[in-house]
Amino acid sequence: MDTNLQTLNIKKDKKVILYENFDLDIIKADKNEKSIDYILNYVGKQIDEYLNSTEAHERKSKGQFFTQKEVALFMVNEFDINKQTIKLLDPGAGIGMLSAAFCCRILESQKPVSISIDAYENDIKIIPYLKKVFVRCKVILKEHGHKFNYNIIEKNFILNNPNYLNKETLFPLNEPLTFYDYIISNPPYYKLNIDSPQSILMKEYVSGQPNIYTFFMALSLEMLLPKGEMVFIIPRCFCSGLYFKKFREWLLNNGIIKSIHMFESRSDVFSKNEVLQENVIIKIIPENNGSKRDYVIISTSNDKQFHDLKKMNVSYKDILHRTHSDIFIKVPTNKTDIMVQHIINSWTHSLKDFNMKVSTGPIVSFRAVSHLSQEFIEEKTTAPLLWMHNIQDMDVIWPLKRKNKEGAIKINEMTIPILVPVKNYVLIKRFTSKEQKRRLYAGVFLKSNFNFERIGIENHLNYIRKAKGILSDEETYGLAGIFNTSLIDRFFRMMNGNTQVNATDIMNLPLPSLDKIEEIGGLIKKSKPSIGLELDKIVLKVLEIDNKFIGLLKGGCKNNEEN
Repeated sequence: MDTNLQTLNIKKDKKVILYENFDLDIIKADKNEKSIDYILNYVGKQIDEYLNSTEAHERKSKGQFFTQKEVALFMVNEFDINKQTIKLLDPGAGIGMLSAAFCCRILESQKPVSISIDAYENDIKIIPYLKKVFVRCKVILKEHGHKFNYNIIEKNFILNNPNYLNKETLFPLNEPLTFYDYIISNPPYYKLNIDSPQSILMKEYVSGQPNIYTFFMALSLEMLLPKGEMVFIIPRCFCSGLYFKKFREWLLNNGIIKSIHMFESRSDVFSKNEVLQENVIIKIIPENNGSKRDYVIISTSNDKQFHDLKKMNVSYKDILHRTHSDIFIKVPTNKTDIMVQHIINSWTHSLKDFNMKVSTGPIVSFRAVSHLSQEFIEEKTTAPLLWMHNIQDMDVIWPLKRKNKEGAIKINEMTIPILVPVKNYVLIKRFTSKEQKRRLYAGVFLKSNFNFERIGIENHLNYIRKAKGILSDEETYGLAGIFNTSLIDRFFRMMNGNTQVNATDIMNLPLPSLDKIEEIGGLIKKSKPSIGLELDKIVLKVLEIDNKFIGLLKGGCKNNEEN
């Protein structure tokens, strides 16, 4: 606690703060600056000072991405604050922007509020900045008639709280557990080893290589009071993907999502930290809150300034996508998204039902560099090597020269195990950006067009194949056609916030019947439509979807139509 704090009245309009080894520091908001602006601008200056004194790679290794004040204010406004005595937890406090923003929310209260904050921060370089921020919050809240206490806990948040995870222990606790009214966090973001102390402690939530931010979310939910609320800003990748499977299941069973906010810009939210990551702001309450899973508030904005803010109520079932073995969280952002998922959710098949599999290209270029070749020599000694750029429209074009991308791979005893036999495949790019027109790019690879025994498929490509046998031409064209439509691309964007298109995500996509896929494939093979309106019309006609829907798809993708 801040027991060493002394307040000395020097003049009526000034206060001097003496805190531990800090220099005397005059705290006085400018007469033309509101207390709220003063607090948040001060935190912003502290963040800038820290950023200028540290290297980006050092901050990245610690998962430090600092929240900017516009985002912090949006987050605190997500809380339903109706108490005069408040216990707040900030489990990844950093320099204190989120806690400070919460204090600013208290300043708007007409009644006196007593607030106590537990803030976890174990970076010794950051703690002095955090202490300065809390000192200012304390003084200004006191001036406005509120009580403020804070406790900076200089320990690892996860490892310091194992008792919240072991509720059935037979041994009495040395101290009673503390539960919180509100929890706000921008947690660290980095991958952990499966055998790290945090991963071992949180093994219930791990289904692959874990990320630290999911541990912060899970532990925080365990630390909420039944009527408590937590608001986090986090990467969206937990909504899908095999590595987050256990965490998703646990979260949806133990918490209720109340709201999700998405930013149209991938790079704007943490621009000062040079982060390219799709983030969401999510509000969650405990499952035992008594609240129903009726609807979720979905909001979007163009940027961190929350320009063009839109909100809509979405039925809870419309944010979930269930398969036979997994559950995903979708984020529909307008009425067209809802219509799209209702159509696709009516499809009852997946690739597994058709005895098809998705594999990732086995050739990792930097590991096979000594075997790669710029020129194709002859079939017995070299094989074509396919990269993402070889997918052009819906075709696979080879050879197609690209700087620093070898077009062939040598055939020898080292490479034969990573080459694949020439058959019919659907090739899908594994990496795209949110800002590109489509998230899914699929190309048709036909055996009849490649007079070789083997080919190399680079690691940035996925490929769909028959588990036994070979895809027919109609199946190949039909699958590629469906994946390249605006319809399935829209659905995939709702389900996947990553730049990466995982094989698991493709395997879990709903599909129409195989008869419909083959009918679509036959028409595409015959007419060779370009990706876009021509392709959409063919697919929607076979699936008996009104052509008027195409206008909604195109307009909605571009303009994010009104709700």
